[in-house]
Amino acid sequence: MSKNRENVIWQNKDGTWGRGFFDFVVTGPDDEWDVEYDNNTFQWAVTGLPSEQAARDAWRGSNPGGSRRVTYSSENRPQIERYERMAVATLAKAKPTRRRR
Repeated sequence: MSKNRENVIWQNKDGTWGRGFFDFVVTGPDDEWDVEYDNNTFQWAVTGLPSEQAARDAWRGSNPGGSRRVTYSSENRPQIERYERMAVATLAKAKPTRRRR
């Protein structure tokens, strides 16, 4: 099954790769195309993978269509750092916290 979802795959300075799917809200009857994306937050993210292919393979959902690809360069560094911060925030929300007794 295919369901178009905006996502980005990026390469970090250390050579590892990450992937993030932008958060969105459905704005109409078609939950695939009637959506507005929030380019400041991810709904799902993964980081620290050894290759671009590993970042692609990490997603287990429906085929998202295409993705944006950003390789590391000094020009792309600010954008990549932003994606990393967004991914860290997403992953922090996803992990359960453990209480001490």
